[in-house]
Amino acid sequence: MGAVNSCCIPKHVDSDSSTPKKIGHRRNLSAAFNMSAMMEGDQGQNLLNINYATEEELMTLPGINRAIAQAIIEYRRKIGGFKKIEDVALVSGVGAVKLSIIRDEITLSMKRQGSTGPPTEENSPTGSRSDISFRSETSRKSNGKINVNSSNVFQLMKVKGIGQVLAENIVTYRDKKGQFKAIDDLIKVKGIGPNLLSAIRNQLSVDDSESSNNTQPNGHVLSDSVNSGNTTIPPKLSNNDHNHTNCRVLSSSTENMLDILEPIIKSGTRPKVTPFNFKHKNRSVVRVASWNVERFDEEKANNIGVREVICMTILENGFGVVAFQELADKNSLQKICDELNNPTISHVVKWPGVRGSWKCVVSKATGRMYRSLEYNGFLYDTSQGISLSSSANLEKPANSTRDFVRRPFIGILKMKKFDCVMASVHLKATGLDNEDLERLQAEIDNVPKVVKAIEEHYPGEKDIMILGDFNLEPEKEDFDCLREKGYTNAIPAGAYTNISNKNMKGSRTYDHIWITKETKSVATGNSGVVREGLTNALIPNGWSWGGVVSDHCPVWVELYTSKDLDKADLSIGAEAIKFTLGTEG
Repeated sequence: MGAVNSCCIPKHVDSDSSTPKKIGHRRNLSAAFNMSAMMEGDQGQNLLNINYATEEELMTLPGINRAIAQAIIEYRRKIGGFKKIEDVALVSGVGAVKLSIIRDEITLSMKRQGSTGPPTEENSPTGSRSDISFRSETSRKSNGKINVNSSNVFQLMKVKGIGQVLAENIVTYRDKKGQFKAIDDLIKVKGIGPNLLSAIRNQLSVDDSESSNNTQPNGHVLSDSVNSGNTTIPPKLSNNDHNHTNCRVLSSSTENMLDILEPIIKSGTRPKVTPFNFKHKNRSVVRVASWNVERFDEEKANNIGVREVICMTILENGFGVVAFQELADKNSLQKICDELNNPTISHVVKWPGVRGSWKCVVSKATGRMYRSLEYNGFLYDTSQGISLSSSANLEKPANSTRDFVRRPFIGILKMKKFDCVMASVHLKATGLDNEDLERLQAEIDNVPKVVKAIEEHYPGEKDIMILGDFNLEPEKEDFDCLREKGYTNAIPAGAYTNISNKNMKGSRTYDHIWITKETKSVATGNSGVVREGLTNALIPNGWSWGGVVSDHCPVWVELYTSKDLDKADLSIGAEAIKFTLGTEG
């Protein structure tokens, strides 16, 4: 990973989930783990520091959409940070009028309470997130030397003559080549020449005998335990810790960091559940689930906490098929599949129930989402008698209009004797100011036409499921078009499907599983929304621990698999289905 890998710093802000998703569909979690939160204090007032705010934080200001937030960050990086509030008016899209609206909510000198931004003394207005910053419990004396073998980027930047770029170069070189044996070795670092080395030499050391922090060699300490939600994280004492001191020295190298994280990983808690026996009233069943995993890229999948939450949620709830939305690359889902089949995480290894034998399929790009292409996927357990014969994005005729921002992903699945067609969808969000509400309505209106395309391709097939993120509550009249065709939402009325650390109970229902009346006849009546066990000590919640894996909860429905009521031929590949929408050109 390296000490300058961006995966260590949270990218998203924990927004209040009581705010309707239609005004921005704001995200609340980072892809990967963040250590810097451990020592973060509660200092700061209820103002947003414009020099350290993240993109999503800026978007909480009135009238600031994503484009303007990006422009603010880019301008801030270009000028090296705002020197006065009035400079914000110079950003494209802000101007004097918009500045007057947000002026009372921003500052240059203090951090807004609850902000996920780093403390002002340990970050840079340039917006770099290239190192992990640990707050020291002891401060260096002004005449102390900085240890180039243990200091992080922000500490190195305290050396007169070392800026952010040089500090990053030092840490990068150190992680790749190993520790510096002498100060003269710094000449090998890009950007450091003889003259600069001569100027900074007296401020640096390669061991702790010359630095002022003699009691703690690198100045980084981790206290006896760190509370993260319901998890208390104990320290791990090495064989040399005979005196059982009440702190653990932290190294800035990634390898040592993994050793430090081991007790955190092992001490995490999971809900107490009885393993599912895959039966209801002594008849075989399969649980079909849908989960928007929120910008799920490979970096996020590499987070141990994220993988644990997803895998254990699947196992604890006995899921047989999971339709995933918001995959941000084609490799991320495979990491979940691999962990289930060859577990490395403690809780997954120790799972006492059936672990299954898993396969997955990922679509071609269905469309675009924030800063990446979006993919869809199915994960299924072959040990439950589940197979997927074909899958494909639902294509539209050539030269026709574009009817979905993200195309539905079709899968043909057989679960013992029961077979069905699943359409996994992720419909358009309404936008910050409901500017895309009409577009969402148009996509909802097109869903029955998706059904029509499936029915025409598989005449006689009655078991069709449309599941995913619909970005609107199911009781809205917008979905009358589905109800008129005999579809029912299997998720209980009033069951919220969003979640955040600020509102674990949720406030909106965006994720649905619509089933035909024929499929409803083989449903057991069991369905639900999983809300427990969706946090982990290694998932950041802004700049603290214990974040949720996604701002969506998984939803599921349980089906009998002992019979299939229709006689349709599903041997034809899904890739041959053609979308029957749009006006031919």
